[in-house]
Amino acid sequence: MTEIIHILQLARSDFSYFFRTKWLMAVLISLHLSDMLVVALVYKQLIPISTLDYSQFFVPAVIVMGLFVAALDTGRRIWLAIREGVIQYYLSLPISTQGIVVAYLIAGGLAAMVYSAALMLVALVVIPIAAVWNTFMLLPFLFFLAMGLAGISATLAAFASTHGEYFFAYQQIVQIVLLTLSTVYYPLKYVQNYLPPFLTSIVSANPLSLAAEAMRSTFLGNSVQLSSLVNILLASLPFTIIGATAYLVALRTIQAKGKM
Repeated sequence: MTEIIHILQLARSDFSYFFRTKWLMAVLISLHLSDMLVVALVYKQLIPISTLDYSQFFVPAVIVMGLFVAALDTGRRIWLAIREGVIQYYLSLPISTQGIVVAYLIAGGLAAMVYSAALMLVALVVIPIAAVWNTFMLLPFLFFLAMGLAGISATLAAFASTHGEYFFAYQQIVQIVLLTLSTVYYPLKYVQNYLPPFLTSIVSANPLSLAAEAMRSTFLGNSVQLSSLVNILLASLPFTIIGATAYLVALRTIQAKGKM
């Protein structure tokens, strides 16, 4: 019970840091809002979609992208903690290394949820009223997705700490790959026309694609399918496990050697 309390305290501390970067979050939100307006208007002329207006197709994707960006910020905080020696202080606290890992993943998931919820409030302009409840039903599963994405970022932070100050380069590469190989900007049928089958399978299994498609389905007034929720969980789980393992190894290395 004491361990759980310490985990929640550390998660709250890291989560509160998210609100100290107000200007960064304001800039990112403004960029995503411009995506909703500008990109949606331009792509609307290029990609005709039969079931949805492109604005309604793209807005759920922007919310998912916001979730992704905020979750990746977890890695930046981990990288800074390792680089500046703050992690040694955390290791001196009465909390296990596993507890530190769990606390960071929880904080990353919460921060991503808050950020995407802000975008979702703006999206209420285009979300049909009937779809609002179904969209909010997705939130617990989006939280698990956010933890998985935070796990990716934790992996990058742990790797960058042993290979120079390349965290932001690694982050950009992963961000470009995951967004490009997804259905964020375009429907799967367009992907199938231009990419080989094995890449199409990757696009279909991409958790960003799964989350965006589930949210788009609610825009059509459909109830959330259990299979969609299970797929989001299964696609996110490997990222969570890999991220937690990589960060745990980094913490134990610091614990043993005093540094990475």
